[in-house]
Amino acid sequence: MCKDIILSSLDFDRVHETSSTLAKCWKSAYAGLVNEEYLSSLKNTHWVDFLEKSIDDKIAECILAEKNNKIVGVSIFGKSITEKYPDEGEIISLYVIPEFIGQNIGHVLFEEAQHTIKGQGYRNCITCTFKENIRAIRFYKSHGYEIVSQDEIVKMGTQELPYVILKKAL
Repeated sequence: MCKDIILSSLDFDRVHETSSTLAKCWKSAYAGLVNEEYLSSLKNTHWVDFLEKSIDDKIAECILAEKNNKIVGVSIFGKSITEKYPDEGEIISLYVIPEFIGQNIGHVLFEEAQHTIKGQGYRNCITCTFKENIRAIRFYKSHGYEIVSQDEIVKMGTQELPYVILKKAL
């Protein structure tokens, strides 16, 4: 892993910074895939409510990768939020800020999320990504995931985007 990276759990003091990191990652990861109007409308506070609810209601866990007290990666995971797979574990989000991509941080966050999901008693784990997000699909497949559904659609603003669901036995 990248030198000087520390993993920590999300707490209320870091919710706004984490939401801002997610917004930055989304705008970078999905440029050219999700329409610019939608991406530019994403506020740094877009994920605050979800993150606070995750902490309060324990609906998901969040691990942060930090370097010099700055969040450089985020993994959100837990019980599936995907309707088709209500009884599975799910890696809901996995993002690394652009300047830290390729430094093994995503892999470490991913492995930690899988390990925790398995420890929670889930036998399988799913994850979803846009069908055109070849980099993410390649990443998940390299970790043993297989596409189990590719006919899904999600609406992002006025745009309808196809996405895939990948699954792995733990």
